[in-house]
Amino acid sequence: MSRIKRPKELEGADHLQYTEEDRRFGTPQVVAEYRAGRLACKIIADLGCGVGFQTIAFAKTCKHVYAVEKDLRKLEYAQTNAFALGLTNITFIHGDALDPSIVSQLKECQTIFCDTERPPQEAERTLASLAPNPLLLIETYSSITPNLCIEVPPHLSDIPFDCEREYLSLNGRLNRLTLYLGGLKKTEKSVTLLPENHSLYYTGKKMAAASCLPPQFKYLYEVNPAVVIAELIGELGDYDFFTYLNKLYAASMQAKPSFFLRGYRVLARTSLTLTDIKEALHKNGAGKVTLRQKIDPQDYWKERKKYEEGLTGTKKVHLFIFEEALLCEEIYDKLAPKSRAV
Repeated sequence: MSRIKRPKELEGADHLQYTEEDRRFGTPQVVAEYRAGRLACKIIADLGCGVGFQTIAFAKTCKHVYAVEKDLRKLEYAQTNAFALGLTNITFIHGDALDPSIVSQLKECQTIFCDTERPPQEAERTLASLAPNPLLLIETYSSITPNLCIEVPPHLSDIPFDCEREYLSLNGRLNRLTLYLGGLKKTEKSVTLLPENHSLYYTGKKMAAASCLPPQFKYLYEVNPAVVIAELIGELGDYDFFTYLNKLYAASMQAKPSFFLRGYRVLARTSLTLTDIKEALHKNGAGKVTLRQKIDPQDYWKERKKYEEGLTGTKKVHLFIFEEALLCEEIYDKLAPKSRAV
């Protein structure tokens, strides 16, 4: 059953229609607005528009939008939502984006955007499982415009055509992968952080990561997962990178804040014994302990209580467990505000 309400993703709407599933898989407002800004043009097509979250953003940056959707229920919701917002520059089309009769109606478009559908559960993401298939999209629409933008799963690795791969991080978490073709391509790979709207671009600089902690460092960093999957750690600058349990970290002797890193100042390094860790926690005035390690969520609070029991300080300490224990406090900088998750 659908609901009519004002979702957080679309502030300013009085009445919008969507189901919980539509909202779950729909494009968040901050992502939709960012993309609409980058793809601003005279006429754009939104293929697979769903209930219209992205279409609404396009309608504010483009003179006209063609919204194509094969699910009639979703298309009708998208029309209702556009009407609720007073948008009159959208043409809604019911049908398959690869149908020649649909393609013929989009010949005026300067840009084609498509958010592909993918199976909710899949061991490995492949082009063949996406609908519509990106290769067929390119073959079908390249005669209209070379400027195609295709959204695909962020862990898709087999991309056999020339494009920019932009990995989006939303609130510190890897969110999506957008492919830009033709004149939309700026570089080979990029990472964009939202809502901060900061970008990191491919330069070709290579940087190796060690398999153990550096012998000396005073600052520890968690690397944004979008940077990791994009393989752009070399573009971050001069840090000592290392991996532990398949997660990438960075370290430095001086504080080097970055929007793409979550930074911590090391308070103490000690053995993994509970006695040594608790002694270090007391010495550093700890009152609360956040565990920064892989742990079963069901065991998290039990494990945390083990370290917090008896603490009398006021400091919030982050406890990292590597081959030794690191007690850290998070650092903030006006040029690199706190990210919500890494």
